[in-house]
Amino acid sequence: MNKKLLGSPWKKKNMKNKPLMLAPLLRFIIAFAAALNLLIGLMFFFGPELGITLWPSPLPREMMRFTGSIVLANGIGAAMIFRSPTWENARVLVAVALVYGAAVFFGLFIDLVAAVAPPIFWLYLIINTIFLLPAGYFFWNYEQSSREVISNASYGNTQKEA
Repeated sequence: MNKKLLGSPWKKKNMKNKPLMLAPLLRFIIAFAAALNLLIGLMFFFGPELGITLWPSPLPREMMRFTGSIVLANGIGAAMIFRSPTWENARVLVAVALVYGAAVFFGLFIDLVAAVAPPIFWLYLIINTIFLLPAGYFFWNYEQSSREVISNASYGNTQKEA
């Protein structure tokens, strides 16, 4: 497999002072996620005025605004990462997405197995998993690589110059 295309962050040259850049594929995925989050966030936020129902069960206006604000903020964060695509900029938002995705997965899975959630949410669970697995893969790869960069930089700083 082509590690550059898949987003492998391992770059051995000039690792000491350069930020760890995101791979082009990951940058594209983040741009797509930003656009999707901005759109969905705005739809939730203005849903009461537009008459848009994005959830199988009715949500109070305040909950729609709250949900829309969170999704909109994630979209803006992803757009900022797209503009400055370093791992340092993406790390926190990717971690938040993983925690959110895992919590939603487990909570929704329990509700679906107990038959208290509408069956349509199986589709949401599948889509959530499709995004969760690659996000976990990218997070693990970039964390490993950033630790390697820090380790190499620390080791290089302790060496006496000749």
